[in-house]
Amino acid sequence: MKTSLLLCLVTLIAAPLALAADKAVDYPKATPLVTFVLPDTWVVDLDDEGLMATPTKDDDSVIVELSELEAGLDSLEAALKEAKETVSEFKNMKYDEIEKGQKDGLGIAILNAEGEDEHGKAFINLVLLAKPGAKNWILLSCISSKEGSEKQGPAIGAMIGSIKAK
Repeated sequence: MKTSLLLCLVTLIAAPLALAADKAVDYPKATPLVTFVLPDTWVVDLDDEGLMATPTKDDDSVIVELSELEAGLDSLEAALKEAKETVSEFKNMKYDEIEKGQKDGLGIAILNAEGEDEHGKAFINLVLLAKPGAKNWILLSCISSKEGSEKQGPAIGAMIGSIKAK
């Protein structure tokens, strides 16, 4: 779990370090509710259903996904349950305590976890976002291998730190 805590610390430290070379990403595409930055070298696939981003087309050591949940803003418990279902293929899941707060016009709840898949240990960050006036929670999930976490930690931290309401 120390890696998850380290990632949160990196998030706070690296957020102001976002470089001018980063690209802003708005979600959803048609009527944006949130915005954040990714390194401009990352590959981003954005459509009406969601977003998926990886460091390169051949590097899936970090996968970032963004989607709207079915859970309404009135139920954090339902949103947490739905978010956990998105990572149900991982085994031996160990969840940290949920962290809640407000950030740049959004309600935010972060659930960090560690699990395992066929490639080994995985670090999982589930970031639940609530924009006042929106219908449902938005889920930003970041799943990384140990190597991906070590190599892309600052980029992940800057991305999570840059999230704000649109």
